[in-house]
Amino acid sequence: MVDEVAVVGLGKMGANVCRRLQKKDYSIVGFDVDEDAVEEAPGESAHSLDEVVDSVQPRRVVWMSVPAGDAVDETLDDLEDLLEEDDVVIDAGNSDFRKTQRRHEELAEEGIYLVDAGCSGGPQGALEGLSIMAGGDPEAVEVVEPILLDMSEEDGYGYFGPSGAGHYVKMVHNGVEYAMMQALGEGFELLAEGSYDDVDLAEVARVWSNGSVVESQLVELSEDAFRRHPEMEGVKGYVPDSGEGRWTVEAAIDEDVPATGIAHSLFARYRSRVGDEGTFADKVISALRHEFGGHEVEKD
Repeated sequence: MVDEVAVVGLGKMGANVCRRLQKKDYSIVGFDVDEDAVEEAPGESAHSLDEVVDSVQPRRVVWMSVPAGDAVDETLDDLEDLLEEDDVVIDAGNSDFRKTQRRHEELAEEGIYLVDAGCSGGPQGALEGLSIMAGGDPEAVEVVEPILLDMSEEDGYGYFGPSGAGHYVKMVHNGVEYAMMQALGEGFELLAEGSYDDVDLAEVARVWSNGSVVESQLVELSEDAFRRHPEMEGVKGYVPDSGEGRWTVEAAIDEDVPATGIAHSLFARYRSRVGDEGTFADKVISALRHEFGGHEVEKD
């Protein structure tokens, strides 16, 4: 049984991963390219990938909370030279499932396993329990599954198939999230601009969060956002997209699935970045992204 974990990437997510795993009695060694993050993170600190790998006994488990894209490739390239046969890397970021499949094959040539673990819940979830969607070789998943279960909310973990499956399920999850946020933003804009003056939007969100069929964590976070910004004052209606919505729409095109709601929500984000103002709905979505993921909000 694995009782020590190397955590690479000690930002908002990675630092809380360390804290939760420590509470679950794992020994933690953490590394980040940002020295300040290394000093502030809990657990034992490492100041290079060589050091973090040397600090963990084989069969090593490395949890990566690294931003999707080039940073994942660069980290895995370095780890490939340092890890040994049968070591396991968990990519817990929002990687493109197609890149995950390629990375899995490249590491497999060296006898190193890659498990993809799509995580939902943001930094707070990393501390209190995530929803985790896993993919990868069954023998590697079996090794790290206790860790994934310990990092998850009760009943919040599932294994969905071979390499890339976890990131694929998480990608679609985020596409659905885009569409849900768009619907909430538009609904709250209609309430704000509708027939009744001074509707308390935080109160609406509170009521919708208790027994309503649209009850959800996003609605609960809407209440938090409106408590902070009752009229979305100071929030610019500029909504970035971090990739998952695009990949979901691309996959829908590839599979001939008419994912119209998700596509609309993606293009609405593009539209929000044209001009200076953005709509009230855009401001709600921007505020929501901050509430669940700590994403920066552009100031109005």
